[in-house]
Amino acid sequence: MKPTYDFHTHTHYLKCANQTMTVPAIMEECQRVGVTCLGITDHLNTLDKLPLHELIRRDLEQAQPAMPVYFGVELNFLGCDGEFAFNAEVKERLGFQFAIGGIHCTYLKEYDLRKLVEIQHRHHLKTCQDPLIDVLVHPYWFGKYEFDQKKWPWFDSVRVVPESFTRELGQVARETGTAIEINAQANLVCGANPSGYLDEYADYLAILAEEGCMFSPGSDAHDKSHLAAIRSVWDMFERLKLGPERIWRPQGKPFVGGG
Repeated sequence: MKPTYDFHTHTHYLKCANQTMTVPAIMEECQRVGVTCLGITDHLNTLDKLPLHELIRRDLEQAQPAMPVYFGVELNFLGCDGEFAFNAEVKERLGFQFAIGGIHCTYLKEYDLRKLVEIQHRHHLKTCQDPLIDVLVHPYWFGKYEFDQKKWPWFDSVRVVPESFTRELGQVARETGTAIEINAQANLVCGANPSGYLDEYADYLAILAEEGCMFSPGSDAHDKSHLAAIRSVWDMFERLKLGPERIWRPQGKPFVGGG
């Protein structure tokens, strides 16, 4: 039986998600969708946002979900080749049980596709090599608003990524024990992508899978209606013939809910 997990969801507290994404609403909708293990992972781009994560923790402590729920966090680089706003002391103090993270922009002022891919790849490897990061988020996701604002052609084909980059990422992820996320909203069902993009991305993931790394499922939901998109990730597990042993799950006892 395929694992029906979702380890990338946002809440209304950080303003990345809308008001439908309260912690109780996320749990209720995930149960309806068929999620059997959940992770709450809102953004921590700067340390001044920690009090908002304390509110998420409070809501989790008050919840009584039937499913196991873990308390996680999503991290972004502070700058090109920079660090994450995260450390062991912050992790322990807030009680974060896992961290997902990665690059969230191009870090380019002028369009250069070769440089764009190289920067992405460099940050993917850096993420995997960080011992505090458990999951690399949405490889080769880009914000459409950045491309539109700069009047750049949209990144509409993952085939421009050299296979050597993909294999190196899979190898480093395997060696470091970092799971690579298969992201519903960012990569599989993104409305900005052309019709053939899903097949291309499946081929990209298949190469990573050949290198033996683990994968983590994430809806990346910012609205309650987006949570059902996690089913596209579960379908991708079947398409890639990934067994349960290749699907990552946070270690230890869940923050709340059943084991």
